[in-house]
Amino acid sequence: MDVGTFIALLNHWATGRGPLHDKLAQAIQRVIRAGSLPPAMRLPAERRLAQALAVSRTTVVAAYFTLREQGWLETRPGSGAYVSSRSRAVKAARQDAQTRALAASPMLGLFTYDTGNTIDLALGTPAPLTDLPPELFQLPQDEHEAILRDRMYYPLGLSALRRAVAAHYARLGLPTEPEQILITNGAQQAISLAALLYVERGDPVLIEDPVYFGALDAFRTAGARLCSLPVGANGVSPATLRDRMAATAARLVYLTPTFQNPTGAVMPTAARRAVAKMAVDFGVPIIDDNSLADLILEGQAPLPIACYGETVAILTIGCISKLIWPGLRAGWIRAAENVIERLARLKAALELGSPLWTQAVAVRLIAAIPEARKLRRKQFLPLRNLLADLLKKRLPDWEFSPPAGGLFLWARLPRGDAQELAQLALRHGVLILPGNTMSASGMQSRYVRLPFLAEPATLRQGIDRLAAAWREYQSSTRGSARVSRLDMAII
Repeated sequence: MDVGTFIALLNHWATGRGPLHDKLAQAIQRVIRAGSLPPAMRLPAERRLAQALAVSRTTVVAAYFTLREQGWLETRPGSGAYVSSRSRAVKAARQDAQTRALAASPMLGLFTYDTGNTIDLALGTPAPLTDLPPELFQLPQDEHEAILRDRMYYPLGLSALRRAVAAHYARLGLPTEPEQILITNGAQQAISLAALLYVERGDPVLIEDPVYFGALDAFRTAGARLCSLPVGANGVSPATLRDRMAATAARLVYLTPTFQNPTGAVMPTAARRAVAKMAVDFGVPIIDDNSLADLILEGQAPLPIACYGETVAILTIGCISKLIWPGLRAGWIRAAENVIERLARLKAALELGSPLWTQAVAVRLIAAIPEARKLRRKQFLPLRNLLADLLKKRLPDWEFSPPAGGLFLWARLPRGDAQELAQLALRHGVLILPGNTMSASGMQSRYVRLPFLAEPATLRQGIDRLAAAWREYQSSTRGSARVSRLDMAII
C-alpha cells in the first residue's frame, strides 16, 4: 500500500492526548480492525511513513514495535512490517477491496469526525440558510396530512418537485419537461447513479484533476479506470478534452464547469459550446455537475452546458443542498427521457425512492433560489475576502486566485507536500484537506483546499494556527530541503 492511501486510512490519528507513538499505534490497530488492512498487507517503511506524517522515525519505530508485541504486526527479515496473518482479529477483518478503496477517501472522516477543539478548515458544508422565511421549511396542514397518507415510493420523484425543477431550468433558458428530471438524494447520489448506469469495471472515465472527492469515490466504487483532465484557470480545455476522449475511448466524462470544486474555475461560454458538440461527435455521455452554480459571489454564472447544443448525451446535475440546507439532501438529474427512465430503475433497485417530506419541502424552496443566491452572496463574499486577506498577510508565499463563486480557495504551497503539512497542522489544532485527496493521479500534492465557511473569528484563529504549522514545517528538513515529485516536474 502506498503511503498516501495509508495516511488517509489513519484519518485524524494525532488528535487527543498521549504520546504520538501510542496514538499512531492505536490508529493503525483501528484500521486493521475495520478490515481496511487485510492479513499479509505490507505497511509503509518506517522512514517514509515518518516523513509523510511529519514525525520522527523513532515515533513510527515505537508504534510498529507496540503493534508487533500485541500481535497485530509481524516482521519479515529484510522486507519490513506486515499485518499479521496469524492474528484471529486480523483474519476476521473485512477484506473487500471496494470497501478498502472507499475507506481511503476523506468522505467518512470529514462527515463523522468530532473536531473538539480543532478548527475545521476542511469540510465544505455550509450551515443552513436561516435568513429565508421559516414557512418555506414547513408544509401547510393539508399537504402535511396528504404526505402522511401517501403509501407510494415514487422512484422518479414527486411530480410536483419534478415540475418545479423543470420550470427552474426553463427560467434559465433551458426548456425542460418534468419527464426529463429524476429526483435524487443530493448531487452525490446523482453522480453515483450515473456511474452505475454507464460504467462497468475497468471502463475508462475522464474526470477533472483536481476534482470533488465524492466523485472520485463514486467512480472508483463503480470500478472505473480514472483518466485525468487537468483543470486550468478556465476549467478543462476543450482541446485537451477532445484529445483525451479520442485517446482513451472514454465511456463517460465528468465535469464541474461552474465554480469548479476545488479550484473555483469557470468554463467560458465558447468552451461550453465546444464540449456540447463533443458529446454528440463522440457519442459519449458528459456529466455537467452544477452543484455549486448557484453560489455566485461576483458577476453571473454561465448557463449549463446543455443550453449550448443537443442535450441527448448531456446529464445536468443540480441540488439545493449547498445553497440552502445540506441536511435536506435534495438533488436531481436532468437528462433525456429514456436516460431518466434507466436511472430511475437503478434508483428503485437501490432505495425505491427519496423521502416524501423532503421532496415536498424542496418544492417550496426551488422557488426561493433567486433570493437564496442573494443571501448566500451577502454571507460568503465577505468571508472569501477575509480568508484571502488572512492568507496574504499570514502566508504570503502561498499562491491562490479568489474565485467568483463556490465555497473554496485553492492554495498552492511554494514547496513541500500538503499531506505532510496537514499532519503537522492537525497537531497545531487545525484540520485542512490536502490536494492529493482530490486527485485521481495524486499529483496535487502542493495544494490545499480551504473553505470560507467559518465565522470570522474562527477563520482568523484557524489561519493563525495554519501559519504556525507552516513555519514549523518550513524549519524542518522535510519542508525546506525535500524536493517532491511535483517539484521535480516543475524544475
